[in-house]
Amino acid sequence: MNGPRWLIRSALCPVLCAFALVGPVCGAEAPPSDSPSQAVEQDELIDDEAMTVLTRMADTLAQAQRFTVTIRASYDVVQDTGEKITFGERRALTLNRPDGLRVEAQESDGKRSLVTFDGKAISVFNADENVYAQIERAGTIDDAVRYLVQDLRVRLPLALLLVSTLPDELEQRLQSLDYVERDTLTAVPTDHLAGRTEDVDFQIWIATEGPPLPQRVTITYKADEGEPQYRADFSDWNLNPDVQPAQLAFHPPDGAERIPVMIRVRRTAPGSSEGAPK
Repeated sequence: MNGPRWLIRSALCPVLCAFALVGPVCGAEAPPSDSPSQAVEQDELIDDEAMTVLTRMADTLAQAQRFTVTIRASYDVVQDTGEKITFGERRALTLNRPDGLRVEAQESDGKRSLVTFDGKAISVFNADENVYAQIERAGTIDDAVRYLVQDLRVRLPLALLLVSTLPDELEQRLQSLDYVERDTLTAVPTDHLAGRTEDVDFQIWIATEGPPLPQRVTITYKADEGEPQYRADFSDWNLNPDVQPAQLAFHPPDGAERIPVMIRVRRTAPGSSEGAPK
């Protein structure tokens, strides 16, 4: 049976799959509109009410200086036979802008892992194998997320929700957005939206009471064979947690072995700006 596919092409494949946090949406550049008529056509596919709700949520997350949230997720892995097998995970996420991030994960088979970023380095720890890796990378959370997605090619569903440029990213990448309904069966009443980008179809349920925070997300990777889905439920949102720097620092446990990371370098033509730091 084929297992989880959220992997990085490096020696850290078993470790970084735990940082599977809308994935290709964050990493790809949005193609420009070819003509004003195409831009008008796209605007007609964006429902104003739905966009207002989505923008309010995006602004809330982008402007939050810190937050914690628990995410219970499941995702499909398409087998060679075409059958879809569902795996699950639970993640506890702590974000502290501009440069603090901690993700504790437990997979459905019990495997545990930890990812931290402290503004200086990205650290990844596999508790079951007691191994870790560190990548020196100074900067902000935005810098770290883009480095993981664009340079290390880590597939990060929901990574977009972590960056402070979320409102602009959504505006650039949305091809269509509809308001589905007011859902009263979720933990709190939510506005249910459905949207499309070039790479994925997604649905999102956003709280109508209190802060407009996501309560549920479903992502369909329509370009992948079998169109697998990723589903996540959010709980225990806290937009004003007491976060101490020590919580975001990584200290290897006794006996933990540090392992190397193999980074895939993209070749560029002479004089090209592709791949240059942004």
